[in-house]
Amino acid sequence: MRGSALLAACLVLAAQGAGAYCIHNQLRIRDVLVEQEGHPDGLRDSRRLRVTLKPGERRCCAFHNLDCNPGGRQNSTTGLAVTILGEPPYECGYPAGAEPRVTVTGGATVRVLEHGRYPEAYSVPFILRIRTHDRQDLTGPRGLACPAARPKGK
Repeated sequence: MRGSALLAACLVLAAQGAGAYCIHNQLRIRDVLVEQEGHPDGLRDSRRLRVTLKPGERRCCAFHNLDCNPGGRQNSTTGLAVTILGEPPYECGYPAGAEPRVTVTGGATVRVLEHGRYPEAYSVPFILRIRTHDRQDLTGPRGLACPAARPKGK
């Protein structure tokens, strides 16, 4: 009986993680600003996701939470603006060139990381890794580069 209760508790915890998109700031020294794109329902717009993540923090949105996942399904998509704060700021975009917009599914995992692979070969010090709700890697082996933000108005 005791073993089955432990197994049930583990399954509940695993299901909670699988039912949300999560953004992880895995940087050591920079904060990450995450802002959900405008909500299609004007009454929910003030409750959309807007958060600054300190190093090591994460924020999740349950896929059925219509405030931060308007489609309400695990495979529905949501647009987020991901900006690495500091001087200079860096903006992440998926697909590349869409900075600062990233599209995620309701059960996705987004990790903001330092570019640790051959740093002298790359001029971009930060990358994103994105996995969909069904664990498909959208960013490839190198991750998605986060270039320095362009000055506004240029």
